[in-house]
Order: sequence, then structure tokens, then C-alpha cells
Amino acid sequence: MFPGLQYLPEGQIVAFGLIFLRIFAFLIAWPVFGVNSVPMPMKILFAIILSMLFFPQAHLENFDLIKFSDQLYLICIREIFVGLFLGFLLRMFFYSVNIAGEIIGLSTGLSSAQIFNPSLGSQTNVLENFQLLIATLFLLAMNGHHMFIQGLASSFDLVPVTSITLNSQVFSSVSLMMSEIFVMGFKMAAPIVVSLLLANLALGVLGRTIPQLNVFVLSMQLTIILGIFIMILTLPFLLEQLELDLTQVSQRLFQVMKVI
Repeated sequence: MFPGLQYLPEGQIVAFGLIFLRIFAFLIAWPVFGVNSVPMPMKILFAIILSMLFFPQAHLENFDLIKFSDQLYLICIREIFVGLFLGFLLRMFFYSVNIAGEIIGLSTGLSSAQIFNPSLGSQTNVLENFQLLIATLFLLAMNGHHMFIQGLASSFDLVPVTSITLNSQVFSSVSLMMSEIFVMGFKMAAPIVVSLLLANLALGVLGRTIPQLNVFVLSMQLTIILGIFIMILTLPFLLEQLELDLTQVSQRLFQVMKVI
């Protein structure tokens, strides 16, 4: 099927397979492209194309030392772990938007309006899904997918393919990054949450002043309208925060790769 393949050194074939494992695992966990709506043959084909592009730039030395041995299974498991790990770190950018959407949905009372979100494979509220769509369009408009591919290419320099060891300090870096993700989500939802809190306080004072006013029924409608209005009004702030979060996630990604 592939003429001349038998003449290639064994080490190069194994090295190409290891590179393919890391890239394929990365694409499975990668946001936007790694969703279930993208067919698996397309992911495999894209992984093969990226493997062919990254193979000359992987800076692998001593191909002849890479052989089919018992340690090869450990190296394969490590490459799969590294690919999934890097893809999961990049998906944390969307997890911050997910947290912000959940907080906004609970604050506005629209958390019960659930729809299926293909990017996460779960049910999300409508406001959360709207913000995830905004984040996806922003990521593609800012060439964030190019940044992710560049980070994947740099991983072969920072994390050699033929190594078996794995630094345990990487897990402490991930725990720090997860705390930063919660802070990012709270920053995105802060304007809407504070505005709704002030509106509820004003309705409480109004209900005390005018007992005949049904504050409970009025607050439900007012909260939804005010929440959507504030979300549209603060959309430029959201885009600015997304840019800062994307830069922070990319910087944290390279920091984590240096300690793997």
C-alpha cells in the first residue's frame, strides 16, 4: 500500500507513530475541533497531516535507538497522556466561560432553560450556550486555533517524544490554573451579578414601601430582562476579558509544558 515503507529505519517509523499519538490525543481533547459533531475520520486525517508537518521539526535525535521494546508501551501511554493533558488545558478557556454562564443563568432565573451544548457534550442553559458561541467565534476570529497548533508544535521541543519520565510538579501547576479559571469565570459574570443584586435590593425596598405591589412576580420578569440587557451592554467588556483570558491560558500552557 505504501511502496518503500519497508526501507525506512525502524526508529523513524516508531517516532512518527509517537508523534501521531500525541497529536491525535490532543485533537480529541482540543476545543472547537474536538467536539463530537466533528467526524472521527476527519480527526484522524487531520492528525496524520499534522504529524507529517511536525515530524521534520520534532528535532528527534538517535532514531536508531528507538526500537520496539517493553519501554515503548510506556512511551505510548505517556504521549497519549501529554496530548490529552495539553488539550484539556486549552479547553479550560471554555470552562471559564461555562462557569460565567452558569452563574449568570442562576442569577437571572434561566438555569432551568436547558439546551444541548455540542462543544461540552452536556446540557447548558441558554445564556451559557450564547456566551460559549461568542467565545468560539472570538477564538476563531483571534486566530486562537493557530496559537493552539503553535503550542502543540512547541511541545515537541519542550517535551521530548522519547522520554519516559514525567515531572510531578505539573499537577501543582494545573491546580493553580484551575483556581485561575474560577476567577476568570467570576470576572465575566461580575457585572451582571452585581447589577441584579442591586436590582433585587431596590425591589425589596420598593416592596416594603408599597405592600400592595407583588414584588415576587415583578422580580422574575424584571430579572430576566435586566440580565439580558446588562449582558448585551457589557459585551465589549466580555470580549476584552476573553482576550486577557486567552493570553493567560496560552502563557500558562507554555509554563506547564516546561515542567512536564
